[in-house]
Amino acid sequence: MIKTPWQTFRFAFIYLNSQPSAYLIPILLGSSMYLGWAAILLGSLLSTFILWCTIRLGMWDRERAWIDFGEQIVGKWIHSLVLLLLSFWAVTYASIDIQSFTLFYGSNYMRETPQWFIQIILGIVIIFTARWGFKTLVYLSDGLFFFTVAALVLTISSFAKDADLHMVPGFFTHRNYGTLAKDTVIVLSYLGEWIVFLFIAPYIQIGWRTMRNLFCAGLLVTIAITLQWTLTFLNFGPHLGKLMQFPLIELLRSSVTGVLGNIDPLIIGLWSSSMFIHSAFLIHIAARCFGKLLRTQRMQLTLVTLMGGSATVSAYQFSRDPTSYQQNVGLLSTAVFWVIVECIPVMYWIVTLFRSKEKQQRNRRS
Repeated sequence: MIKTPWQTFRFAFIYLNSQPSAYLIPILLGSSMYLGWAAILLGSLLSTFILWCTIRLGMWDRERAWIDFGEQIVGKWIHSLVLLLLSFWAVTYASIDIQSFTLFYGSNYMRETPQWFIQIILGIVIIFTARWGFKTLVYLSDGLFFFTVAALVLTISSFAKDADLHMVPGFFTHRNYGTLAKDTVIVLSYLGEWIVFLFIAPYIQIGWRTMRNLFCAGLLVTIAITLQWTLTFLNFGPHLGKLMQFPLIELLRSSVTGVLGNIDPLIIGLWSSSMFIHSAFLIHIAARCFGKLLRTQRMQLTLVTLMGGSATVSAYQFSRDPTSYQQNVGLLSTAVFWVIVECIPVMYWIVTLFRSKEKQQRNRRS
């Protein structure tokens, strides 16, 4: 199905880049101050370990997907509970995507439009995108990748001309390490979503080539986020930046002039497309997990609609109290829960180590 190995790289970049570029940078501006770059690098380093464990787990049985052979590692009931947890996480994440995009789009472009109307439209688009299947998501990412990278180069270069380079020494002289550990966990929750790539099997066989492609995608996302955070910080400073809900959009509007001064709708369009791919893949994962639990693999399209509808309804519940929603999404406990889910491959990989030792002992006894 995948014609070139780098299709995995392009899909992974679009998937991983959609959330941190919009929502992670404001959190770091308001929390880490001058050490935001350190939190990004540490979180990215920890995510690489999760990626390695994910690939090792996927290689445990190259002929089948993890969703099928996982019960042979930890047992049927534990694996079923993990799939239930993962499906809940995927639907919740998709609902957060919908609500966050509704808040952004409603506050910037459609202020008089009811939030429920925007959520329904988003839910329908995500459901239809997910029903097309993983193959279509990969093809969509192929075309979107080059436009997204070009937009990143354009925006980053436009940010650089007004940056205050006198603040750069502060990146190394400030010692506010109190929030560094917390922000590293938050960064990890955004960059450690490697468990979802266990679901690219059986469309593509997981191996070291997959590890290379996913690592390159994660590295490119880390570079892009670090540059965007740095230039946003150097343009707005530590105090004004944390007061803005969407500093990148404000920076884009203030930095780019002339014909390109109205380019922000194009950037929003590209980001919206990547968000649809992100949410659609999550709904696809939730449907596969439920299909495995209910032994109804043939009802994949029905389950996709059910999971997408559940995410839309959950987003509507979030919108009833937006203040509480924004507070809860930014909590450390929420990030810890995300990291626990993302570390499921690590836990499975550790169990495989004990299983291999048991096999070695049995072979020696026999």
